[in-house]
Amino acid sequence: MAIEITDELVAHVARLSRLGLSSAEAAEIKGHFRKILEFVKTLDQLDLKDVDPSFFPLATHNVFRDDEVAPSLGADGALRNAPARRGDHFMVPRIVADASGVGGEPEESA
Repeated sequence: MAIEITDELVAHVARLSRLGLSSAEAAEIKGHFRKILEFVKTLDQLDLKDVDPSFFPLATHNVFRDDEVAPSLGADGALRNAPARRGDHFMVPRIVADASGVGGEPEESA
């Protein structure tokens, strides 16, 4: 199936890509699209029936380490550099104003 590279197609792709192209740039890109399709035609002629379709040309495997129990960072260590804290919690500035139940001071836990 041959794709015809038209000015409308180039304008459509530019619009999808959020690109503002001048008519000179659109004409240049139209030529690039044609070259790309010619290259793809040469790839279509290759005999690939015995080629394994894979993402990686080399065999790969994941390297995992064993899970080991280790002491975790306590609240004092985690909050050591916090500019403000209340108990074991970070204090952050309000970022949403005038919204009921959102932002502001954290509630005291019972």
